[in-house]
Amino acid sequence: MATSTLNWSKYCFLSTCGISVLLLAALNFYDIRGLKVIRWMSNFTADIYFENKSHSLKFNHSMDKFMVDRNNITTTVQPTEEERTKTVVLVYTVFFGTVKWIGDRDNCGFENKFLFASNKCLSGDFELIYDKQRFEESDLVVFHARNMPSVDHLRTLLKSRPTSQRWVYALWESPNVTPDPAPLNGLFNSTWTFRSDSDFLSPYGSYEELSEEEKVEKMKNIPDYSQGKTELVAWMVGNCGAQPRMAFVQNLKKYIKVDIFGGCSGKRCSNPPTDCLKKFKFYLSFENALCEDYITEKYWGRLGEDINVVPIVMGGANYSKLAIPGSYINVMDFKTVKQFAEYLQYLDKNNTAYNEYFKWRLKYKVFRSNLDLSLCQICKWYVSRYPLQPKVYDDLAAHWVGKGRCNVKNSLITSMWEE
Repeated sequence: MATSTLNWSKYCFLSTCGISVLLLAALNFYDIRGLKVIRWMSNFTADIYFENKSHSLKFNHSMDKFMVDRNNITTTVQPTEEERTKTVVLVYTVFFGTVKWIGDRDNCGFENKFLFASNKCLSGDFELIYDKQRFEESDLVVFHARNMPSVDHLRTLLKSRPTSQRWVYALWESPNVTPDPAPLNGLFNSTWTFRSDSDFLSPYGSYEELSEEEKVEKMKNIPDYSQGKTELVAWMVGNCGAQPRMAFVQNLKKYIKVDIFGGCSGKRCSNPPTDCLKKFKFYLSFENALCEDYITEKYWGRLGEDINVVPIVMGGANYSKLAIPGSYINVMDFKTVKQFAEYLQYLDKNNTAYNEYFKWRLKYKVFRSNLDLSLCQICKWYVSRYPLQPKVYDDLAAHWVGKGRCNVKNSLITSMWEE
């Protein structure tokens, strides 16, 4: 960051600088972190944010006056794109025991829709580190929410936290299983999650349109995907807790056969699982929580040509917005479980209708089907928003849990039971 002397006279809009400081306190000015910095105490340092600049001011309080040490007034300004040399990203926590859990820049630029940022990400402008000794020189500090340090530890870090440094709240599980984020209010400036309102976005999967050459090649050989399919519906599940999906499957089994594999059934799939799944026509890609934008590998991981199944989805996300068009069947498009079961029976007898669910492969392709976290995902969003505006999550619980809208759609599922 560039440092220069602040022209204090610009901000001394009354007869003395001391009176100006009193007014600033009354206006509750915030620094770039969003934390209140004007306090009524003696001998303190305050960071004040003016016009996209953050100033570190040293004050001495004596009786009823504020004396400003003009020799210790500095301003920290975000450098321009040309001035910025390197952005340092510190990964502060582990990821469920894994220390180095963010990939470096090897696959930068692989997401074509974000090629606008790929040159910056490939040129060495970003550095990924895990060394906590370099905390004070880091521009971004990433904390995995499930491995979050104690609040006391975080507040200790605040004492040495540079004014321009941004803390990133990272998480890819549903808000239903998230540790209460309320104690973290006012500490974080950015989020890195699967949700589309994240500051840094990393969904579980993504797709893109085929090139014209790829489309021509695909049209040369269009297989009948019903061939070799001897079974109807499969489901692999290990989380057996009381959830709408468990009750839904129990009701579905009243009408059609459903083969369940995993810890909830005691029935094991072969290794690799593709060997037993590829004989099924459909796969239940049911999420364990119905939350906003929460589409995991349960859907993305079942789109491959190694098994050629049609995913049947149940989730809280808007699939028409986030999933590949024409690639899935949504149980919420049906009024009852019986009606849904009858539709699967219809597809089982009509190969032409069944093959319609694979036509998306003539237009689109999956280029990520699992959670592959990398520095590039941070870089592309960071570059597109630079220079960054001041931001802080004063109510992280309202943002993550409240806007997560988990369980809102549960009633849509339970209303499908028939007595």
